[in-house]
Amino acid sequence: MNKNDINNWDLIAGKLHGELDSEENALFEKGLEDQQNQHLFAKGEKIHQGLNEAKRLQNSDKSGSWETIEKKVRFKAFGTYAGTFMKYAAILIVAFISGLYVHTLLTEHDQSVQYAEVEVMYGQIGHLFLFDGTEVWLNSGTKFKYPNKFNQNERNVFMEGEAYFKVASNKQLPFIVNTGKLEVEVLGTSFNLSAYPTDPTQSVFLDEGKVQINDLVGDKIGEVSPGQMAVKTDGNPTIQVKNADSYFYTSWKDGKITFDSEKLSEIAKKMERWYNVEIKFDQEILKDFSFSGTILRNKPIDQTIMAMELLAPIRFHYKVRPKEKNLITIMRK
Repeated sequence: MNKNDINNWDLIAGKLHGELDSEENALFEKGLEDQQNQHLFAKGEKIHQGLNEAKRLQNSDKSGSWETIEKKVRFKAFGTYAGTFMKYAAILIVAFISGLYVHTLLTEHDQSVQYAEVEVMYGQIGHLFLFDGTEVWLNSGTKFKYPNKFNQNERNVFMEGEAYFKVASNKQLPFIVNTGKLEVEVLGTSFNLSAYPTDPTQSVFLDEGKVQINDLVGDKIGEVSPGQMAVKTDGNPTIQVKNADSYFYTSWKDGKITFDSEKLSEIAKKMERWYNVEIKFDQEILKDFSFSGTILRNKPIDQTIMAMELLAPIRFHYKVRPKEKNLITIMRK
C-alpha cells in the first residue's frame, strides 16, 4: 500500500462518516475520477453498510471521557471496615481528579488500611491519580487495586491487565506493582506494564528512570534501563531484556494503537479488548500474518477493518449476537 492509497483511504473513510470539510470533499470528488479510487470507495462503502447494524459497538470504541468511565468503573471494598469504606465510595471517584484529597478524607474517619479495586471495562480507558502523586493510565480489561494509604516501608499496588505508570519519586519508599506472576519495583519512573492473566507473557517497557523486576517472593531477577523492555514468559524463571521503541508500547494511552510487524493473532487479542468483541480465525495460518501500522481507537471499527482489508489478503465477517459479544471471523480473501 503506497502513500497515495493511504491518503485516498483517509478521504474515503472521512466521506463515509461525514467528516470531510468542503476542501477535502472536493479532493474526494476529484479522486473518484480514477477507477482505482472508485473501486476503493465501493469496497469501503460495502464494509460500512455491512456494519451499520452494529452502531452500539461503534459507539463503545471511543476512549471514554470521565462521564463514561464513571458509569463503567466498579469499586470493591476489602478489609474489616468494608461497611464504613463503602460510605466513601463516591469520594473515591474524585481520585481520578485529586487523589490527595481522597486520602485525607478517608484517614480522618478511619486509620485502617482499605483498598479500592478499579475495573476498566472492555472498550474503555481509565486514568487516575494516587494520593502520593503517582499517575496511572489503565487499558481496556484492566483491574487495579490500591490502598487508601501506604505503609512505612513501601508503596504496594496490584494489577491485572495493562497500565502505564508515572510514579512520584520517593527514594525512601519504593513503589511496587504486583501482577500475581512478578513484581515491578521502582523509586520514581515512567513505565508500561502489560500483564493480562490470560497472556503467556508479561512485559515491562521503561520510558524513564530505572526498574527492577522481582519474583513473587521479592527476589531480584533482572532490571531494565530506559528504552528497554523486559519479557517474562510463564514457566521461565528468568527474563529477556531487549531494546524497544517507546511509541509501540505506550501510544495506547494517547488513543493510538501501533503495530510493528506484529502477528495478526496478537492484534486480534487487542481488538477484542478495545471493541468488546470475540474474534475467531477461519484458518490457523492466518494468525501468523504480520501487520505494521497505526490504528486510532476513537475511530469506528469499520474503519479499522477497512484499513486491514486493504493492507492484507484477508476479509472480516461480522455477526451481531444479542446475548453475547458480537463475533468477527477473519477469513482469507
